Amino acid sequence: MSRAYEEAMERRRDAYVAQALGISIDTLDEYPFDLDENASDDGVVHGWRVLWNEEAPPGVDANGTSGLLWSDIPAAPDEPDEDDRDA
Repeated sequence: MSRAYEEAMERRRDAYVAQALGISIDTLDEYPFDLDENASDDGVVHGWRVLWNEEAPPGVDANGTSGLLWSDIPAAPDEPDEDDRDA
């Protein structure tokens, strides 16, 4: 996968996460996070868990305690596989 493609997919993912949380991409950029899938045993993704590295942005609904915060959001629509994109 090309670096440009990876960066484009990351921007698309971040835009979706920001929209789902009701914040701007600029705000999201100020709060480092990781994503974890909430998937069933058969691989169906039911949602994503945003794992905040330190704290959640103000106004974002978060669970847990300081340093161990997360927010649940719906899963994004399926993203194209590398094989699906135009070469």
